[in-house]
Amino acid sequence: MVSTQISGMKTLGVILNPAAKINKKHSSDIVGGFRQIFGESALVTSTYDKSEIPGVMKEFQAEGIKLLLISGGDGTICNVLTTYINLFGEAGLPVIVPLMGGTINMIGDDAGLRKDQFQVSKNLHSLILNKRPIPVIKRGLIKVTDPHLPRPGYGFTWIDGLLYRFLLDYYNQGAGVQVASMMAVKLVLNSLSNTDDSEFNDIESRVYIGNEKLPYENHLLIIASSLKKFVFGFDIFKEEAKPGKTFNAVYMRSEYQKKEKLKIPLGLYRSLESDPSGNFINRSVDTMVVEKNSGYIIDGEIYNHSEEDTITLESGPELRIYSPKGKCSLEIY
Repeated sequence: MVSTQISGMKTLGVILNPAAKINKKHSSDIVGGFRQIFGESALVTSTYDKSEIPGVMKEFQAEGIKLLLISGGDGTICNVLTTYINLFGEAGLPVIVPLMGGTINMIGDDAGLRKDQFQVSKNLHSLILNKRPIPVIKRGLIKVTDPHLPRPGYGFTWIDGLLYRFLLDYYNQGAGVQVASMMAVKLVLNSLSNTDDSEFNDIESRVYIGNEKLPYENHLLIIASSLKKFVFGFDIFKEEAKPGKTFNAVYMRSEYQKKEKLKIPLGLYRSLESDPSGNFINRSVDTMVVEKNSGYIIDGEIYNHSEEDTITLESGPELRIYSPKGKCSLEIY
């Protein structure tokens, strides 16, 4: 862990994951760039291991950080927020600024922060210097309880089944836009063909939404997310989640995939209605329990277990995220 110590209370804290895909190439330049932009108003820290995150969060919290800038991918953001909340609780969370420095950057994309990290930081610093309100959007976190983990995890998107296997292959093949494009094309073509490909087989499960047990004991995929857009900007969610109260859930069985294989690709850009058969569900929920799960991904972080177990998803705290398109604003001065 490397920190820049500056006297006086800081407004901003920047935590950088130098191992994230984009940051890996220029980590020293990125650290220096943040220090140059923010000067004495920020505490800038690089972490080389997850075990260093608690110490950084304690330092930031002691400084009274109001804006938490996280440079890395979605997995880095998940780890930082999980650590912060398990240390200090769900109340009084700082405003989050997701800087797109990783392999998967759905959170930054959802906030409209697609520009270079330095440009996003300069724009934010300009608002602070001129004492202008900070525009924010509000999103809820999903609280994930896993018996294999010592404490709950917090993230924006949880997936299992087909997309879990897809992302495992994506990482194994080196990740990146080209790999994702090739794999996505292959997946769509296999879906449209009559090939009996094992990647479209259901996995055994028992799923509960709220107090309701779903009628089938297997599924092809589940997506739970509090974001408005899915990976690559796909518009798949039918209802709008209420931050801190509900999140979106998409549940699909292979029977629906086979029956509606021509409709599903369109659903990436125009959300599909739930199917009366129960083979496809697309709605907002407040809790979900998945029994017999053996692996999943939260915001790019992979979790797999040798034994099946029960995973519980609940609506977590509301979070404010810096966003140029934010309709709400706040003053931190």
